[in-house]
Amino acid sequence: MIVLSVANGILLFGYGLSIPFFTLYLITQRHFPASTAGLIIAMAGVSRCFSSAISGELSDVFGRKTVMMGGLLSQVVAMFALGACIEFHVSAPWMLICYFLNAFLGAFFRPASNAWVTDHTSPSQRVEAFGIIRIGLNLGWALGPAVGGFLVKVSYSDAFYATAILYACTVLYISRWIRGGSKKNLRKRTSFAETVLSLKDIRLAKLCLYIVMITAVNSQLVIGLSVHCKQYLQFPEYYIGWFFAINGLVVVLLQYAAARFMTRHRLSTAMFFGCSLYAIGYGSVGFFHSFIPIALGVFLAGIGELIVSPGEQTMVSNIASRQKRGRYLGMLMVFYNLGGAAGFFFAGILMDWLAPHYLPGPWLVVGVLALLAGWGYYRMRYSLTDEEDGKINSSETHLKKIQ
Repeated sequence: MIVLSVANGILLFGYGLSIPFFTLYLITQRHFPASTAGLIIAMAGVSRCFSSAISGELSDVFGRKTVMMGGLLSQVVAMFALGACIEFHVSAPWMLICYFLNAFLGAFFRPASNAWVTDHTSPSQRVEAFGIIRIGLNLGWALGPAVGGFLVKVSYSDAFYATAILYACTVLYISRWIRGGSKKNLRKRTSFAETVLSLKDIRLAKLCLYIVMITAVNSQLVIGLSVHCKQYLQFPEYYIGWFFAINGLVVVLLQYAAARFMTRHRLSTAMFFGCSLYAIGYGSVGFFHSFIPIALGVFLAGIGELIVSPGEQTMVSNIASRQKRGRYLGMLMVFYNLGGAAGFFFAGILMDWLAPHYLPGPWLVVGVLALLAGWGYYRMRYSLTDEEDGKINSSETHLKKIQ
C-alpha cells in the first residue's frame, strides 16, 4: 500500500500545481464569469463520470496495472497540450478541448488503483489501507497547491508543464514498483450495460446517491471557496493555496488517528460524524471575513474528509464480490465525479446569484446538504451486515492481537 500511496501522492502534487488554479485562470486571464467557469468545470466532471465507469470495467478485464499505466500515459500528452494552449494563448475552444480531454483521462487511474487495493486486503484491513492511500493523496494535495499558488504568479503554462512531467515520473514509478494486476483474470469481455445495471443493487444505488451529495460539498474547496475568497473577500491567490494546503495536511497528520477511530465504530456511525464536521466547517465559512476563522472551517471539513473518503470506498468494496470490484469501484468514481461536477456548477451559480444578496447563504446550503448525506450514511446500517459495516467481532479482534 505504501508504494501506491506514494504514486497517488506524486499525482496529487502534480495535479495541485495547476488544475485547482484553472478556474482562476479562466476568470482572471480569460475573463469568464464565475458561473460560466463553474459550468465548464462541471462539464469536465461529467466527462470523468464516463471514464470512471470505463476504467472500472476495463480493470476487471485487462488488469489493474494495465489500466493505470494506459490512462496516465495518455494524460501526460494531454497535459502538455493544455500547457501549450495556455502559453500561446490559443483560442478558448481549443484550450477547453484539451482541458476536457485531461479531465476524461484523469479518471482512469483511481478506480483501477482502488480495485488493486481491494484485491490485496481483507474487509477488516480496508479502512486502514484506504487511509494510507489518503495520506499519500493529501500529502501531495497539501504541497501541490501551496507551490502552485506561487508558480502560477510567474506562469500558468509552466504549472501545467510541471504537472505533465510529474505524471510521466509516476508512470515510470508504477512500471517499476507495482507488481501484479496486469493479467486478464476475472472476466472474458467487457459489458458497459452491466456496469450501469449494477445500480440494481439498491445498496450500491443508495451509497452512490450519498456520495454525490457529500462530494458536491467537498468540491466547494476548489470553486466555492476560491471564488468566495477572491471575489468577495479580496484575498490573494496564495491564501487560497494555503487553504488547499491546510486541507491536505489535516489528512496527512490525522489520517492514522481517524483510521483508529473508524475501526472502533461502525462505518455508518463514523460517516455520519464525518459529514457533520463537513457541515460545521463549510457551513460557517460565509460568516467570517478573515483568514484564521475560515482556515479553521477548512480544518474541520478536512477532518470530515479523512473520515468520509476512506469510509465510502470501504463500504462499496465490502458489498462487492471479487468479480465485480472494479465495476463497483468504477461506479463509485462515476458518482464521485458527478457530485464534483454538480458541486462545481452550483458553486458558480450560488456565488453569482445568492452570495451578492446574502454572503453566508451558499455555505448554509452546503452545510444542510452535508447533514442530509450524513443521515443517509447512518441509515445504511440497517441494510449492511456487521462485517460490511466495519464491525469486527471479538474473536477476530483477539486473533489480530495474537498475530
